[in-house]
Amino acid sequence: MYERDISRRDPGCVVFLLDRSDSMKQAWGNSRETMAEGAARALNETLLELLFTSQGEPGKARHYFDVGVFGYGLRPVGGGEGVEPAFGGKLAGQPLVALPDLRDNPIAVREMPSVDVGAPPSRVPVWVEPVHGHRTPMCQAVAVAGAHVYEWASAHPDSFPPIIINITDGMVTDSPYEGAGLDEWAQRLVNIQTSDGPALLFNIFLTPAGSAQPVMFPATDRGLPAPGPDLFRISSLLPPPMVANALSAGIPVEPGGRGFGFNADATNLVRFLEVGTKVDVRD
Repeated sequence: MYERDISRRDPGCVVFLLDRSDSMKQAWGNSRETMAEGAARALNETLLELLFTSQGEPGKARHYFDVGVFGYGLRPVGGGEGVEPAFGGKLAGQPLVALPDLRDNPIAVREMPSVDVGAPPSRVPVWVEPVHGHRTPMCQAVAVAGAHVYEWASAHPDSFPPIIINITDGMVTDSPYEGAGLDEWAQRLVNIQTSDGPALLFNIFLTPAGSAQPVMFPATDRGLPAPGPDLFRISSLLPPPMVANALSAGIPVEPGGRGFGFNADATNLVRFLEVGTKVDVRD
């Protein structure tokens, strides 16, 4: 399992579930950002990295991936609380977007300070904005995204299995949803398969406090505060290609490590997302 390369004939699918509940307005650890701002920034960076990975020539992205982002909590388009696709602008309302369409339709291009001292700022595209409000309907998010993932897997039976990454800071507030709890909705999601294996569900749990040590890809839920054990339990085992990604990035992974992270700072959040989305591509 999990041996397929990504190609234009058999593209991959990466779906992000983005917590947009009211608690995401809290300051993120020791940073100057809120958790909503930090999560949106890291997500935009990851989308840009997917474009870099998939470009055949400068400025052109090949259709190696279909990408979705579903926000849950505040719905800035539909209003109120719930789940909706988080892309804005021309991509608003679209659940899954091919990479070439993603490249051509950012909602803005903004200047960001360079990490290199003395270097000029760089201009980077933005697809997802930080917003927050209401509660945390995580079960509904898994259910809504799962319906689109199922359709995608049915249309791409020989592709690398879909990857779903949930970025959240809090307790699920809608379990049970339509008669099923979070565990059951997660199980339904990972029951979706291609010929290369079941879908992968990863969870990263952000916290406003910066005192605890970050935990990346653990093999046990020992010492995790709630809802850490619940999110750890529903997280998929990290498959061998992603274990290799983590090790090459200098992140140790114990045998039985899962796609779960706790108390990630800005750097670790980006590293977590990179490990979960870096797969081999070919023409």
